[in-house]
Amino acid sequence: MEYAGLDILTNDNVYIPAEDSFLAADMIREELDSMEGGVEVLEIGCGSGILGLVAASNANVKRVVFADINDDALELCKENIRRNSDRISAECEVVKSDLFSNVEGMFDMIIFNAPYLPDGDDMKLSEAWYGGEKGIEVSEKFIDSATDFLKAYGKIILVVSSLGDLEKLRGTINLRGLSVEREQKVHVDFEDIIALVLGKHEYYGS
Repeated sequence: MEYAGLDILTNDNVYIPAEDSFLAADMIREELDSMEGGVEVLEIGCGSGILGLVAASNANVKRVVFADINDDALELCKENIRRNSDRISAECEVVKSDLFSNVEGMFDMIIFNAPYLPDGDDMKLSEAWYGGEKGIEVSEKFIDSATDFLKAYGKIILVVSSLGDLEKLRGTINLRGLSVEREQKVHVDFEDIIALVLGKHEYYGS
């Protein structure tokens, strides 16, 4: 797959980039272009690594950490970093981690194209799709820890679905000292996919 000047290898054992990935990538580029140089980025659930590589190809980014629990994803991500080594200037690190379990440090941007579909009797969902009974449980678990790794003026890019309980998720976001600064959506089949840009409340330090 060719995307934004990147050569992205895919396989059937790892989530293949789709409309949600491309929506998030647009938001990532826009946010990074407004930041000063030296940005450090973390991608949770990196899969193929496409979003982290979009960040790594931005001139303002100096370091990207790619994290995933799936060994196939980690190997694919490493291969995609190698394939695009001439297109990126940021330092890249790949770590095996269940959300933040093996992550260290603080970041200016944290990216998560979360599993966001709710459970359903007619659905057989893999971990790449299934976000919990209400479609937001994985995202809530992410939000519960994300502020501990986000610098004071950092940004979170989170992808969600209109099929999930977004009212409850927005409540969790607010309780954890975060605000939705802007959002963008695309309609795909039976749902709206929404990319949120989150930032810390002014009074909520790092």
